[in-house]
Amino acid sequence: MSSDETLVVTTAQEDEEFLFAFNQAMISTVPMVLNAIIELGILKLLSESSAQLSPTQIASRLSIKNPDAAVTIDRILRLLASFSFLSCTLMQDKAGRPERMYTLGPSSKYFAREQGGSFAPWLLFLFDKVCLSAWFRLKDAVIEGTCDPFELANGAIIFDYAGTDPKLNDYFNNAMKCLSTIYMGKLMDRYHGFKGGKTVVDVGGGVGECLKLILSKHPHLRGINFDLPHVVKNGLSYPGLEHVGGSFVTDPIPKGDILVLKWQLHGFGDEFGLQLLKNCWNALPASGKVLIIDIVSPEYPGTDLLTRATFTSDMIMLGLTPGGKDRTMREVEAMARAAGFSSVKVGCRDLNMFVLELYKTA
Repeated sequence: MSSDETLVVTTAQEDEEFLFAFNQAMISTVPMVLNAIIELGILKLLSESSAQLSPTQIASRLSIKNPDAAVTIDRILRLLASFSFLSCTLMQDKAGRPERMYTLGPSSKYFAREQGGSFAPWLLFLFDKVCLSAWFRLKDAVIEGTCDPFELANGAIIFDYAGTDPKLNDYFNNAMKCLSTIYMGKLMDRYHGFKGGKTVVDVGGGVGECLKLILSKHPHLRGINFDLPHVVKNGLSYPGLEHVGGSFVTDPIPKGDILVLKWQLHGFGDEFGLQLLKNCWNALPASGKVLIIDIVSPEYPGTDLLTRATFTSDMIMLGLTPGGKDRTMREVEAMARAAGFSSVKVGCRDLNMFVLELYKTA
């Protein structure tokens, strides 16, 4: 008698409700396991293989000496196959026993590469021990209200801490670079707001990946990448791209007619965000604009994938940043007008990111 033929004593609704709660209690295992196979090189191996591979073949090709590695790898990979990160074919080995063969699945394309358009560096960053430690202080942050969970756990806000931890700094910079490739590649094909501009300044632009993509599509522009000195020292080299080190808290923002704030506002609290927009207003000519590229939260917590992704991102801001949050359109508009901007327009939506245009004059 197979498991499929077993008498079921619960209703479909009971199963759905219970199994949802059961999975949520252990859902952290999925990204932790995914993180492990990226570090082991299994995803890269599967992406480079022209055929499906068995766990035994995977262990052999990775030169893993542990005699039980194939069994452990099989248990790991079957979980990821159930979440569509991998595809699995059930075969029989020479002894007639079931043998699972694996290849990349529909969801793995965003994780198989360690560079370019990949979530792998973002995953490695989020599940580094330093970042994970923040979640154990979330309760304390709620009760005390003095600072964010990351600072409670590590003694400094994440942006300052990264400057003292080369590994975390590399993870963070690489994550921002790879995420920029995912979003900006699509955005450059559909958004036309850079036409007619002269100088574009990416405020907090990391190593310059976003500006590189903008300049590759609009070579007439001059690009200034403005970020902390320990970040821009590893900046990309590209024609028309200049790196300027400084803090947009204490240093004046370089002047340009288009200022880009990609994932900056959601990383800080309202007071900082307002001051940042005022600094941008001062750096713009009368005809200039700020482009905010960020998540916009809905007012109502729906159950669709976009809403879930939005509120999950907001939790990352809550746990890791000093007062950061993903704001609603109403909150962004109020902050922009308080900073002196006359109008806010929606340029477009790119996956779960919005492009909002803030104009100095109407």
